[in-house]
Amino acid sequence: MNRSLIAVLSLVLAMTIAVPATAAQFGLGLHYLRTIEEISEDDGFSQNDWAILGSISIPIAIVRVEGDLEWVPDYLGSDDHLWVPSVHGFLDLGLIYGGVGIGWSYLTGDFGGWATNPWYGLRGGVQFGLGGLSLDGFLSYRFHSASFADGVQNVNLDAFTIGAQVKFGG
Repeated sequence: MNRSLIAVLSLVLAMTIAVPATAAQFGLGLHYLRTIEEISEDDGFSQNDWAILGSISIPIAIVRVEGDLEWVPDYLGSDDHLWVPSVHGFLDLGLIYGGVGIGWSYLTGDFGGWATNPWYGLRGGVQFGLGGLSLDGFLSYRFHSASFADGVQNVNLDAFTIGAQVKFGG
């Protein structure tokens, strides 16, 4: 496995294990991804995907570190699942936040496996409290060019995304 992939997975795992549950915020939500590259929908593929998103956030002063795990059940309309562990660093300014992230993709199926390259992203959002919960809505852009196994070579998977999650704890 590539060292960057091991670093991303290790950081998400360390955040989950090492941080006291009272300091962390946990989230669950939906994430819409739209691949920018034109994909032929005649072959049954689609540029639009929905993911289920789980997260853990740790605030450190005005900075927040967030580990995410996404599951896309029908990636690009291929009937294959996409798993995406990622980590983000945000400048948290109260109601609004923004930052950068890195993630790795694992595709199931015949042409699956870990992507050859990570994706890098920019993300901005709004998070506000609702009693013991908070609502987080965000927009992001992912820069991603990768290959999967032998069948999917050097594909431009840049994507515009929009998501929302409900967070609790912290």
